[in-house]
Amino acid sequence: MSVSDKQVVRQCLSLLPLQDFVAPFLDYRKQFKTVQLLKLFITGQLLNWDSLRTIESAIRSDEGFQAEFQVKSISKSQLSRRMNSLPVEITQALFAAVVHALREPIKPSLKGKKPVLAIVDSTSLRMPPVLGDWAYVTEKQNSVKVHTRLVFIDEHTAYPDHIVPSTGNISDFSGSDDLVVVDPNVLYVMDRGYVCYVRMEKWVTNKIDFVIRLANHHYAEVQSERPSTGERSTIVRDAVVILGNQPKTKMRTPLRLIEFYDDQGRFYRIATTRHDLPAEELMDVYRNRWLIELFFKWLKQHLKFAKLYSYQPDAVWNHIYLALVGYGLSYLVKRELHTTHSTWDILRLIRLYATKRWSAFLTEVHRIPKACKVTKRKTGPPKLREATETPGVRVQQPKKRNR
Repeated sequence: MSVSDKQVVRQCLSLLPLQDFVAPFLDYRKQFKTVQLLKLFITGQLLNWDSLRTIESAIRSDEGFQAEFQVKSISKSQLSRRMNSLPVEITQALFAAVVHALREPIKPSLKGKKPVLAIVDSTSLRMPPVLGDWAYVTEKQNSVKVHTRLVFIDEHTAYPDHIVPSTGNISDFSGSDDLVVVDPNVLYVMDRGYVCYVRMEKWVTNKIDFVIRLANHHYAEVQSERPSTGERSTIVRDAVVILGNQPKTKMRTPLRLIEFYDDQGRFYRIATTRHDLPAEELMDVYRNRWLIELFFKWLKQHLKFAKLYSYQPDAVWNHIYLALVGYGLSYLVKRELHTTHSTWDILRLIRLYATKRWSAFLTEVHRIPKACKVTKRKTGPPKLREATETPGVRVQQPKKRNR
């Protein structure tokens, strides 16, 4: 079968290195193999199948899905058991393989350019009261966290390259231990939840560059004021400071403190190790932190991320990794097609053309919109349309607006 004759779902899945995840010992005496299980749940992410019952019905309803997943039918209870028993290391390795595919063509272009921004933040997924008691946080909340590092290359290139799933009682700065690593080409951007003087001192010692927001109560002892070189009047202070006022936690190494107001009059304090960059550029760097909030919102709106298939621990971790694989796969398809469409546009078209031929999908992706005919707008106020009453259908009482 040629590529153009393949189903869209099958062609998308072919971009993943699933041949590396054949597990003979794990699949011993099992008709539904691990590779087919991964394909099934990734397809569930791409097509937004909202429950295990929907997955069960989707397989029975389409012969193409049956051929791709090599199964005629499978019950929702079987799917739940397989998801719970699937080793998390497999989905984690698959996510790492997708990240490698995303990163590969970008790396050579980084030489001699500005440092890559790595935005670190976390998002929470709520768990039900009884089934989620293993992720207890408070009496009214069970939740898990997804600590994420989002790599921002430019306005068209941003992807998560590492995550740390945890229960909801793990603090943000504890979750950052595996996300903030030594890399001379990276500038980390973090919010107030990651302020920990002990860790920040360690980052400085290891020559890890960062921009981090401080709360108003974080004490800063001013060592010297820096002269203002920019034209923005919103910068209140640019100084070299020592953070902390407790002997055990006070930082020894000075950092740069920039205090400024944004366009809406909100006050910000950011600390950074970059003494060489203009204050205006560092302000713009921190503003890019909002991209990770948009990324979390995108995941929860467009993928099966916030609502889980199962609430068992390993099933939850697998679900999180597979959701991010679904995002990475959508991004890979977008990049392979060299299109200006957004990732959401590509994902939307994948859902519309899921069982159609790849050639039809390509035709739609590269379709050139017809030019719209521009008509001259009529001048003057629009004519008011009088409401009419139809007996037995609608009753409307006209009322004049007070002007």
